[in-house]
Amino acid sequence: MAKEPRLTGPEKAAVLLMNIGEELASEVFKFMTPSEMQLLGGMMVRKESISLQMGRHVVGEFIEMLDKGDLFVEGLEFARNVMVRSLGPDKAQYILDQITREMGGGGIESLKWMDPAIVANIVKDEHPQIVALILAHLDADRASMVLLNLQDERQRGEVMLRVANLKRIPQAAVRELESLISEQMLSAESNQGASVEGIKLAAEILNQIDSNSESDIIDLIEKASPDLAMRIQEKMFVFADLMGVDDRGLQLIIKELSADVLGLALKGSDESIQDKFLKNMSERASEMLREDMEAKGPVKLSEVERAQQEIIKIARRLEQEGKLVRSGRGGDVLV
Repeated sequence: MAKEPRLTGPEKAAVLLMNIGEELASEVFKFMTPSEMQLLGGMMVRKESISLQMGRHVVGEFIEMLDKGDLFVEGLEFARNVMVRSLGPDKAQYILDQITREMGGGGIESLKWMDPAIVANIVKDEHPQIVALILAHLDADRASMVLLNLQDERQRGEVMLRVANLKRIPQAAVRELESLISEQMLSAESNQGASVEGIKLAAEILNQIDSNSESDIIDLIEKASPDLAMRIQEKMFVFADLMGVDDRGLQLIIKELSADVLGLALKGSDESIQDKFLKNMSERASEMLREDMEAKGPVKLSEVERAQQEIIKIARRLEQEGKLVRSGRGGDVLV
């Protein structure tokens, strides 16, 4: 009987996924990066079929590692990834910040939890060598975001010059860095408080209530501050929300639009939104619009956003008039 070949780690992972079934394997894939998916997907394709003996051996080894606690998971990165996928980046960051405070965490490790903009604010007045040491303790993705949040371009260059020259970080320097960061964080927390985007939060709350109550509240806000009311309304109905508009409502919107405005707005939108608009137009009109969009070539983002805002204003008016139905709103259920 031929001896089973020795498998690499990725090959074992591929064999394990092929043994746990499509549904469970697809759930595991949700937590992988695109490069990890590509690597394991390629392994699966190349394996084509696996022997019963190989499958049992890999699954058995996995169970043994679980029993011994040999499977290492980086809790911070796992928690962040799961929360972002489940709650979105804003809510995930808020919860991670809360956890950090409750744990009493400080120093370099706590920076891995924080919003890169806040980290940049904490270190902006430090010597470039200090900032370089801090970036060296973050993963490249978060370090790059911290760097971009430093407003001084010269400082960015000096920091990266020092990062490139790093070879070894003395333990004494790490201890000093820990102490410095802890002091800076205490100072930042006392001055800054919790970060909340009030307009976005107000829009999210109002989006969950029925249209009549929402209209009454917006009217009250408008009397106190017309500008604030307008900014809340802009956040309440974004272009992507048109996916939730019923076909009849979408056709009413299209009737009020010029081909130029619609073409510009769709030029910068997802394919799913483009398809939704086009299927609510006649075959001839949709074909002409497609041709116009292709002929336009590259367009400025500001022009696309202006066209989309024009469509949103029409949609909001039709919704207030009761001529347009949008899914996802609170209130009575439509039957």
